Formats: sequence, C-alpha cells, structure tokens
Amino acid sequence: MENFRIESLEINKIGAFEHIKMDFPKKTDPDKAEIHILTGENGTGKSTVLEVLAHISLNLDKDKQGESSLDFVSKFHEIENSYFKVKDSIYKETEIYFSKKNFPPKDSFFYEYAQKMNNYNDYSFNFALFAYSGYRKAYNYEKIDISQKLISNPFENALSFTKSTNTKDFLNWIGNYLMRHTLANSKNDKLQAEKLFEPIYLIYVFLHEITQQTISFGLNDELDVYVITDDMIQRFNTLPDGVKSMLSWVGDLVMRLERIKWTNDTPIFERNFILFLDEIEVHLHPAWQRKILPVVQKLFKNAQIFISTHSPFVVGSVDGAWIHKLKKDGVFAVLDGEPVLSEDAESYDTILDEIFGIKERFGDEIEDKLEKFRDITKEILKGHEHRLEEWQSIISFFKNQERPDEIMSYITPQIRQINRIRNQVLA
Repeated sequence: MENFRIESLEINKIGAFEHIKMDFPKKTDPDKAEIHILTGENGTGKSTVLEVLAHISLNLDKDKQGESSLDFVSKFHEIENSYFKVKDSIYKETEIYFSKKNFPPKDSFFYEYAQKMNNYNDYSFNFALFAYSGYRKAYNYEKIDISQKLISNPFENALSFTKSTNTKDFLNWIGNYLMRHTLANSKNDKLQAEKLFEPIYLIYVFLHEITQQTISFGLNDELDVYVITDDMIQRFNTLPDGVKSMLSWVGDLVMRLERIKWTNDTPIFERNFILFLDEIEVHLHPAWQRKILPVVQKLFKNAQIFISTHSPFVVGSVDGAWIHKLKKDGVFAVLDGEPVLSEDAESYDTILDEIFGIKERFGDEIEDKLEKFRDITKEILKGHEHRLEEWQSIISFFKNQERPDEIMSYITPQIRQINRIRNQVLA
C-alpha cells in the first residue's frame, strides 16, 4: 500500500494568506524521509501552514481532543469565505470550508480520523500525524509508578503545538519498559528483551547522533527513572535545556508510535507518519542544529516531515529536502518561487543570501561603514577625488579592528579597482 502523504495545500483567507497554493513534491531518495522546510521572515505564515495541516483532524470535542477547533476558526479574518484544500496520496482531495457551526465537515476523511483518535482502542492504524514545537516544554512531574502500563490515549494532544509534553507519562513508559526488559533478560528471553529495548534504543541513537554523548536511562532502588549522560547521573528536570528539549518531543514521539495499535508489525522507525515541527531548534546550539534534520531524515525513512525554521544551520544541514520560501507581498504572504531542493554542500553565506535574503554579515556599525565605503567608492569612480581622504579613513578603521581579515576580504576588490584606475597604491 502506498504511504499516506500530503501532496498539496490550498489556503484561502487564513492568517497571513489571502490565497496560496503549495505543492509538496515527493522525496528523491527512497531511503530517507521526505522533508519540506518552510522559510521566511516573521509574519509570512510558516506557522500558519503547519497549524492548518495539523488542524485537519481536530475534533469538535474539546474535552477529548484537548483543543477547541473554534479557537482555530477565530484566527480567520473572513470566516465565511475561509477554506483550505488538502490533497493526499490515498484519499485524494478534501476541501474544508470553515464556519462556526460546521468544523470539520462530518463527511470528510479528517473527521473520520479524529473519531478514530478519540476511540483509539476500537481501531488499528496504518499512519498517524504528530505536531511539536521547540517552545513546547516538559513540565515537572510527581512520583511515577512504573508498575502499570499507560492507559491514556496515545493521540491526546498529538496535534497540538502548544500543549506541554506529559513528562510523567513519558518517564512511566520508560520505567515500565526498563523493568520489563530487565525481567525478560532474567528469564533469558532474548527475543522479548530485544523487542522491549528497540524503542528506547531508538531514542539513544537519536540523542547520540546529535550530541555525540552517550545518553541512556536507568532505574534506581526507588524505581525512579534517571538519565545518564557520559557517566553523569541526573534527574530529568536537571538536564540541559537542549537535551531536555529534544527528549521532550522525540521521546514523546517514539512513545506514541510504540503505544498506537498498528495494522501490522512494521518496526517503529519504518512507520508511515506525518510530522509537523515548528522551530524545534530554539534551544539548540548551532552544532546540534546542524545535525537534527539529517538524523530524523535517516531514522524515519517513511515519514513526511514539515518544518518551519529561522536557522540557516537547519536549512544547510540536509540534502534532498524541499525548501518552500515565503515572503510578504503587500499585507499578505505569498510563495517566493517554486520549491527548491536543498544541498548540504552549500555554504552558510549562500543560504543566508539565497534562502533567507540576508546580505549583512557583520554587526550594525561595520555594516554602516561598509555601506558608506561602497557609496564613496562609486563617487571616486565618477571622479569625485575629494572623497579619497574619507575613503582611506574608513579603510584604516577596518584595519584597526581586532579581527580585520574577513572585513578586508570584502573590500579588497574595490581597493584594487581604485588603485588600478589611479595607477598608484592608495591603500
């Protein structure tokens, strides 16, 4: 059966968009996840695209789903004319018009999916959808009890960018697995032990690939879960923000994938699911930002991933992802060209320039001086030699900086041009 994937999205009068149609091309490497990166300055609708895609399956039942769809409807600036169309690979096109009385339409596939999520014990699944944000925080937890399996709905808040990760559930799940894994080993049941270790090992691999640290979980005598980072034992609450941030979403994701009742016994890392990630890099050092997408792309090869980011390190880290650039056109946001494939061989200067539209490379004072230098250079080329002294003083200012080499590399071509025209060395 073909993997479920979203093929296109059309939005009308929602958030920053008057009207926009986005196509999501297929991945080019069958052994890696399909990734779509949304870029653009603040206010261009990156998060809105993710919210629309994630809200396709929200149910009107606020108590069960944990989030009111009417809150989402209230974001539209023309309620009765607002709609979106989603075209997918299996159920084809679904068009949803919004009104305060009918969201989502009960004859839509997405309403059916929401019903299945709310009654998860009665159904099996061949795909699923999840959403996370870098601002989604793990919260403090009470004493855990690992003696019982979790019975909460694995889809609860699965498509909320803002709801906190349930740290207590996650640590209960980890503790339960560690206890059962130890019991299986004590009985010399190697097959069961390996099966129980698989989801936890997936989390270990993910964290190690990004941090280059050995991170694992353990149980103390009171059956509390602790975290071991390079031989240092810590409680979850005392972990560095970067590690805690990654654990709060990837750990939560693996837990949900393991707890869902699937239609077959495909390994977790080969499951078909759609993942919406909103600025998950916010707590991460650039060195870790560079690694997070390649690791996700490699580990979850059958996933379709939509991510918004302001980080050139995220965009430049991955090969074969589709980049969708958004920009302002008057008061509304529009697409800035067709989607382009990312290349991990591109320099960060190229990414800043071509993807993010950022020309500046230095602080404000240096940039102001560089702009003035370029203007004066043009004046001198036109014959206004009375500005030569001012021009040379700016060059002296650059040379006297603590680390002048990079700045000088930007202006050396102009210096040579002036020297060549005047047939003498001025600077």
